[in-house]
Amino acid sequence: MISTLQKLAGIGNTITDHSASAINFNANLPITIEVLKQLGHDRFELKLGRKELTTKSQKNLKEGKKYWGNFFQGKGGILTISHLYPQPLLFQSNDDFLPLSLNTLLTPHFSMENWKAFLIHHLSDEDTNKELFSALSIMLLALHKGVVHLPLLIEEKKMLLQFTKEKENIKFYAAFENLGPVQGTLSLSNNAVEAYLEVAYEKSLFFLQKETHKLGIITELSLCNEIQPLFDSNDLLLDLKG
Repeated sequence: MISTLQKLAGIGNTITDHSASAINFNANLPITIEVLKQLGHDRFELKLGRKELTTKSQKNLKEGKKYWGNFFQGKGGILTISHLYPQPLLFQSNDDFLPLSLNTLLTPHFSMENWKAFLIHHLSDEDTNKELFSALSIMLLALHKGVVHLPLLIEEKKMLLQFTKEKENIKFYAAFENLGPVQGTLSLSNNAVEAYLEVAYEKSLFFLQKETHKLGIITELSLCNEIQPLFDSNDLLLDLKG
């Protein structure tokens, strides 16, 4: 099932290969929107790719935060942004994301015990720099809660994969800049792996319906209004206070 997780993450990463840093009008997938400044009660300065624009929002947005959202340019050049969904706090910046491939960390013989030993080994290594130490510390705190937390920076695009093992099942959460959040379960039934995936956007659903055949397993897809990471900054605060 670990290999299936790798394939699933690979599907999300193919999006970044084709997504321009400039604004993509009539986007076929959700986009990342950064709130630069609140200009009034319902007016905000936003950043989409390299482009900055001012627009109204019925939803109260927070300065400095990033959201996923649908973006569309209609007749007369009218810009419409909808379905804004806040990105997890640990996904808000590139801090604590590692420029590594998933295959480097998830080996065919992966186990929770080996993963813990790997983290402790590198945390105790005197050659581990400050940035890597910070990332590994968060990963170890996540593991303390039973969650494998993999924040990766691939071709300057963030990809977050989290999962926990429950008997014969793997429960997971993934976040991609141009796909949004995905959660689901991989289960073993009659020696065959089956996947149940939930996404926040119809565009992401349509994309995955065309791509999940690459997994080579039975896959069920649906929409979900609430998709939360298995581990986020709130968990860090609880650990520090404890």
